[in-house]
Amino acid sequence: MTQLNTLRNIAGLQEHKVDWNNASVLFIDYQNEYVDGVLSLGKAGKTALENAEKLLETARSKNAPVFHILHKASSASPVFNCDSPLSDAVDVVKPNDNETVVHKTLPNSFFNTDLEEMLQLTGRKQLIILGFMSHMCVTATTIKAVELGYDVIVCEDACATRPLPDLRGNPIDEKLIHLVSMAALSDRYASIQPLNNFA
Repeated sequence: MTQLNTLRNIAGLQEHKVDWNNASVLFIDYQNEYVDGVLSLGKAGKTALENAEKLLETARSKNAPVFHILHKASSASPVFNCDSPLSDAVDVVKPNDNETVVHKTLPNSFFNTDLEEMLQLTGRKQLIILGFMSHMCVTATTIKAVELGYDVIVCEDACATRPLPDLRGNPIDEKLIHLVSMAALSDRYASIQPLNNFA
């Protein structure tokens, strides 16, 4: 059997090691929409949230800069409605007074936000990224972060997604979508690591 390599392996890139003295953390879209709304992520989402809560505790104990990204759509939107509590952060990972909240309107957390400028002020070049959904906002934000020159680590077991239809309308399991999303990011863009690596 032919050994499979990522583009990162082929290029000789080393897996990033978590450096809490050089890391900022992005918590992406841990919002009530994914718990109680039409986009509920069920068991996978609950597990990811539990891991996100643990990583938030660690980041706070390490005094790392924490950024909470929240998707805020228009007041006419059926999801992430800015006037609805469904667009608010889930209580278990709610920002504290020392943490920065960024509102976005597209999957890429840098698009039309001040996130890049605020990250530059930290002077840190490593980004730890986690959130909802694996194939959407986590992916879009990770790609842009790498384009901006950051070393990115994605905490994969603090991410989750939902089932999607294929081009024929057949369901694709959420676990498969998550695995493929992480594999795609690991090919070129990020080190994909479990929660245990962040202790």
